[in-house]
Amino acid sequence: MKKVLTFLVLSCSLLTSYAQSDDFGFDFSVGAEKKLRPGTHVSLEGGVRTMDHTKKVDRWTVGVGADQRLFDNGIFDLKVGLKWEYMWINYPEQTKDKTENYEYEHVVLDENDEPYSYYTDDYMGYNHRHQFWRGRHRTSLSLTAGYQPNKRWSFSWKEVVQYSHYNKAKTTMDRYRVEDVEEDDNGDLAYTYYLDNDNIKEYKAKDRVLLRSKVGVDYNIRKCPVDPYLSAEYGCGLNYSANKWKFSAGADFKINKQNKIDLFYRYQTEDDDDEPNGHFIGLAYNIKF
Repeated sequence: MKKVLTFLVLSCSLLTSYAQSDDFGFDFSVGAEKKLRPGTHVSLEGGVRTMDHTKKVDRWTVGVGADQRLFDNGIFDLKVGLKWEYMWINYPEQTKDKTENYEYEHVVLDENDEPYSYYTDDYMGYNHRHQFWRGRHRTSLSLTAGYQPNKRWSFSWKEVVQYSHYNKAKTTMDRYRVEDVEEDDNGDLAYTYYLDNDNIKEYKAKDRVLLRSKVGVDYNIRKCPVDPYLSAEYGCGLNYSANKWKFSAGADFKINKQNKIDLFYRYQTEDDDDEPNGHFIGLAYNIKF
């Protein structure tokens, strides 16, 4: 067990040192599971996640779910699951430069030059968006296949169709524009700004559908309450353009038959603005009734 803990700590230390420009946060959750009958379970969970190097809360979540085993012969198993979650997402303040595109016509210097036009971006100032919260609910339908060749190793493959609805939201957008610009002795430009006006930025409701594919491997250590695991997940947008990756390494600590603690590290990256790229250390507690 000491070797497993040492391996997890070293892995997290090395991985979090990678891509220092990415964000870092914690992911905490608590869940409860109830067996209704053989092969049928319902669950309830809640959690909180931080961002901005743990300085701010990224989101609060609550969710309910159920899964039904379709097939199990001791080596192969198949189950279907349904889950619903509600999230309160924190959108931090954001500042973006504002530029405008101008067309300039080439000046003909002699008869051998041919006139042409080119475009350039001129710096106009910046927009400052204030922090706001936005609600979102998510429904997921999953199909999971498992393979356990022996008592030690188990492998899984999970496909999830995920529908997310983003509620309407609004915040204040301050527009700062360049009033004057001067050049100092070093040749650097110094800008002075004026506040153009305060605008209310509104975000319309939207719906997104995502397909997630996840593969995982678990190892049961003999005479040890710690089961390490690894997983990789890829998400592809179905009604919008998105590519999401999640890589996780962790271990389940079995306190007893009813109580379990999950400690994990996760790195996620994506090519849209839905979630920040970054590293997460997670701790989850689960109880079975």
